Amino acid sequence: MLVLVKSFRWIVVLAALSTGCSKNPDILFEIPMQLDFTISPGLSPFEKHFYLVQNVPTNMEVLKEQFSVTENQELVLRPGSAVLRSFSRVDFDFVQEVTISVYETDKDDDTEIFFNNQIPFNAGRNVFINPIDRDYRDEVDRETLNFKIGLRFRSITPTSIDSNIEIVFTAE
Repeated sequence: MLVLVKSFRWIVVLAALSTGCSKNPDILFEIPMQLDFTISPGLSPFEKHFYLVQNVPTNMEVLKEQFSVTENQELVLRPGSAVLRSFSRVDFDFVQEVTISVYETDKDDDTEIFFNNQIPFNAGRNVFINPIDRDYRDEVDRETLNFKIGLRFRSITPTSIDSNIEIVFTAE
């Protein structure tokens, strides 16, 4: 009986390893980006506060060349993941909502690509931001991008907080 239980454990472990580590076969490559900004102390919870991070390199042409993407090949570019991180010793329990948009400097409108409007009170120093799942090829297929980060707070910001958002887009 003991041998049977041990064998069953190994089968479960092997099954978990073989299925848990698989990648989406449709993803050709990932486009990682990092947005650094500082949240000022004493900001009001009654307004939404915006941070502009401009000219973020995508390395799109290098990635296309590296993965042999031809000019005739149409990529589908989707938001994969985004995480707001605190580099100060401050939790994000005062943050209520996060939005991330892409915009062009010569246009008035922006395109929202990530959002989280239900951040828990015990969020800690990492807040996961939900992607809006659609093809953003027209907005993202460039060498540099401009981002607009929107934050709404539950309470007044306690101190200056060095923050960043790690974003990953996927190319299919």
